[in-house]
Amino acid sequence: MRGRKLRLTLVAVVILSLFLRLFNLTSLFHFTMDEELIAWRALGLFSYHRPFLIGGISPLQIHLPPYFYYLASLLLWPFKFNPAGWGVSGALLGGITTVVLFGFARRLTNARIALIAAVLYATSQAAVFADRHFWPLSLNPLLTLLSLIFLKSKNYWALIATLVLAITADPSNLPLALVMAGAAVWRNYAKWKQIGKPFLTGALVFLAPLILFDLRHQGENVKGIVKLFSRVAGQGLSLTGLADGLLLLPKTLTQFWWTGQTKVVEMLGYCFPHAQFRQQVPLLLLLLSVAILILVWRKLPQVLHYLFIVYAAGLGLFGFLGYPVFDHYLTGWLPLFALFTALALDYLPKTLGAGLAIGLVVINLWQIFKTTNPYGLSYKQELVVWANQQLNGRPFALDSDSKCHKENGLRYLFELSGNPPETSFMDGNFGWLYKTPPGTTSPQLYLLVTDKDLLISQPVIISRQFGAMKALITAEPVVPANQE
Repeated sequence: MRGRKLRLTLVAVVILSLFLRLFNLTSLFHFTMDEELIAWRALGLFSYHRPFLIGGISPLQIHLPPYFYYLASLLLWPFKFNPAGWGVSGALLGGITTVVLFGFARRLTNARIALIAAVLYATSQAAVFADRHFWPLSLNPLLTLLSLIFLKSKNYWALIATLVLAITADPSNLPLALVMAGAAVWRNYAKWKQIGKPFLTGALVFLAPLILFDLRHQGENVKGIVKLFSRVAGQGLSLTGLADGLLLLPKTLTQFWWTGQTKVVEMLGYCFPHAQFRQQVPLLLLLLSVAILILVWRKLPQVLHYLFIVYAAGLGLFGFLGYPVFDHYLTGWLPLFALFTALALDYLPKTLGAGLAIGLVVINLWQIFKTTNPYGLSYKQELVVWANQQLNGRPFALDSDSKCHKENGLRYLFELSGNPPETSFMDGNFGWLYKTPPGTTSPQLYLLVTDKDLLISQPVIISRQFGAMKALITAEPVVPANQE
């Protein structure tokens, strides 16, 4: 396939990619605690005029520079801070990544393999729903590909800019930065001036806000490093964590083919039951993924060998030190998994390879169209509209009786509606970001949101179901007499 036919086919693949990431946008959009935090920063920046020196905080208790938060804020601003705007941004990122993957794979192999990789990425349920919310890992697939492209083209300014954005968005990209920077230095050690300026500039851009923040806040990042070593010394080492970390790459490859899940919260949630279930991969699929990695290894450029080894070693070490390892850390590998799968299919007879590729696409499309989100953004927005109508301007307290952050996002949506609660279950986390501090007096009404079957002893004024969430309005704090 060449020329105009190839271009038209790629356009069709990109259109499919966008459609799968945009249909039922708000009902499938995942908006919980991580996304809510970034939304608060965006609202504070533009509406409350509160610039910030730092972004998020890593699992290692070290803060990150603010560049991703500023980017996310800019992307949310045109949509009047409606989180669904990030769904559009995520879909566009998915479409762009599909095109960039095709270009990268074509330079590495040929047009046929590149097109198969693009189709697999566009339709993978894991990749589609990774793009259906917006958080620090959303940029990883595109930034991983761009860093490989800029390294090969020796565009070191672009490479460093990409790596700085990647690390400031999420520290899980640290192995990517180490390998890319190491490869750049190794290839140009005799021309240190060519890479010295961009590397020093990148280091300065990365460290400057952290140093300023520590100077203003009595060395918070230094304290975080001390806490890190204290935790490692206190909790001991974990051989199970080591095994989980080393196997996470092949396990996540199987998730790229087939997640076995049809609820968004199970695919994207950080809660232990969901995260643990995602790593319970059928043995046959795990062995197949290991076999495919071995099969395609010699066809991969050397930098991908190093990248795989460093990621595996880093994840193994992270788990060995007692930290939980999550498949989310590997979102940047999703386009590479598409390439690995396409390379493996190329070993097969043409008809068989094409049939298996079509089978993967069909299975993933079937999973995508079966997927639901009973905690989706649309249900939360409907709940806020209904509650505001029932409350009729009277002060209220917002509470939750669920776990796993499933009802996070509601406090922000009430703020956006112009009717924030006097107090809420998120005040301890986000109270410092509100326009006005949480109230100190008892409100007239109480709004409880739960996904459990509760036996309530207090009189319920009115209640209504929104997906898996039930909203109840009472005149006094709710204390469940019994719950199933």
